[in-house]
Amino acid sequence: MAKRPSLIDSLSIDAGDAPAVEAEEKKPAGRKPRPNIVHTSVYLPRPVYMKIREIAYVTDQKIHDLIMEGIDNVLRNHGHPGVEVLKEQMQQERPA
Repeated sequence: MAKRPSLIDSLSIDAGDAPAVEAEEKKPAGRKPRPNIVHTSVYLPRPVYMKIREIAYVTDQKIHDLIMEGIDNVLRNHGHPGVEVLKEQMQQERPA
């Protein structure tokens, strides 16, 4: 099957007419770089999410805080230092 023609292909725009867009302009406003933080996603069954959300509301915490508490428990149960200890170690290893 042949590719359908695109309307954009038919446009003729000189490079001088197009606004210059740098990669940094695409970053969300107000966000600062966090090189020691890794973003990850967690997929939860809806009933689990709703229960965690309820616990967060009742205990006046954020869902993130509860997840970090769970991660701390997993680390300790497997014989590793907790989250706070690992964060402190990371801070000490950073060059000043």
